[in-house]
Amino acid sequence: MHQHENRAAAAQATNGSDRPVPLLAEVDFKWLMAGQGWWIDPARFHQDPAYAGHFLKLALASPSRALRDCAASLLSLVDGRAR
Repeated sequence: MHQHENRAAAAQATNGSDRPVPLLAEVDFKWLMAGQGWWIDPARFHQDPAYAGHFLKLALASPSRALRDCAASLLSLVDGRAR
């Protein structure tokens, strides 16, 4: 994923607002990522588009179907709120 795509994915994750994405999806994402050995700082995930984009890229390319599905769901929830 290129820097522009990282920013786009991160913008979707943060939704450009102070409103958090649904808590359950975020918690699932955090723990599924931890299960793969990737620890996420939730505050930074919301504030730093490059950081969020990096972890979304990892999640979407993960061998874990649950993690890929969770990341896709998280992006879908955020994208739906942006409309």
